[in-house]
Amino acid sequence: MAKKEIIYSDRLAPARKRFAFSHAIRVGNTIYIAGQTPRDKNHVICHKRDFVGQIEMVFENMKELLEVAGSSMQDVVKLNFFNRHLWDINKMMPVFRKYFGDHVPAMTSVEVVQLWHPHILVEVEAIAVVGEDQIIYEGKEVPGVKYGKRYTVPDSTEPE
Repeated sequence: MAKKEIIYSDRLAPARKRFAFSHAIRVGNTIYIAGQTPRDKNHVICHKRDFVGQIEMVFENMKELLEVAGSSMQDVVKLNFFNRHLWDINKMMPVFRKYFGDHVPAMTSVEVVQLWHPHILVEVEAIAVVGEDQIIYEGKEVPGVKYGKRYTVPDSTEPE
C-alpha cells in the first residue's frame, strides 16, 4: 500500500500553521496539489487585482511544490482553475506557455463569486503523475513529444 507523503516548502506560506490543509500530498506516483493562490511565504497577497501577475505567482508556487516532490510542471495531468472573472483566462496563455511549454494538461475553468479574499482573482489546483513518459493520442503512441520531460522556465516572460 502506498504511503501518503505531505509536501511542503519553506518558500511558501506555512499552511499547516495557519490553516488546516497541506500544500500537496504525494501517494505513490501521484501528487495532489491544493489550490494555490498568489500569496508569498508571509501570507501576503501579491499582484492585487493583476490577473497575469497572480497566475504567474500561482504557477511559480505550484512549480516549487512539484520540485520539492521530485516532479515538474510537465508531470501535471489535470488543472482546475477557479476564477473571479472567467474572461481573464484568455490573458493567461503567455504565462502558461512559459511554465508548461507544449505540455497541455486536462483543464477545467470555472467562474466563482468569491475566493477567500477580494483581491485574489485566481486559485489553481493540480494533479501530477510522476514517471509516465508515454503519450498516446487517438490510439497511437506519439514519438518526440516533450510531455513528461522537464521544462526549464525561462528568465524572462515570453512575448505574446
